Amino acid sequence: MSSGIQALETTYHFLFVGVLIVLGIMLFLCLIRACMGPTVADRLVSVNMMGTMVMTIMAILAVMMNESYLVDICIIYAMISFLAVIVLSKVIMGVHKEEEKMSEEQHTKGVQAAQTDKNQVEEEH
Repeated sequence: MSSGIQALETTYHFLFVGVLIVLGIMLFLCLIRACMGPTVADRLVSVNMMGTMVMTIMAILAVMMNESYLVDICIIYAMISFLAVIVLSKVIMGVHKEEEKMSEEQHTKGVQAAQTDKNQVEEEH
């Protein structure tokens, strides 16, 4: 019976190591996506996914090493990651609204300048 449990533990160990390797590779690919992402939204989603994968890695390590304090750290990391994504989203939305307001003001100034030029041309004739 003892040899069956030992074989199962060895199998779990190799499974956990395999999953950790795959998650490490995926983490690296998300880092590349975060650096090269064409839009800010792509980068934000990539950073959020990286946080989720780090939490998964911490949870697997907690099970592998039989250390319960890693679960507490994982929960705290989840809360911080969630708040960071919310704050970054708010900042990005604020920057986007400012850009819209500036482009709208420039458009309004352009229309006013065109009207002024048209009025000057009409006065000269």
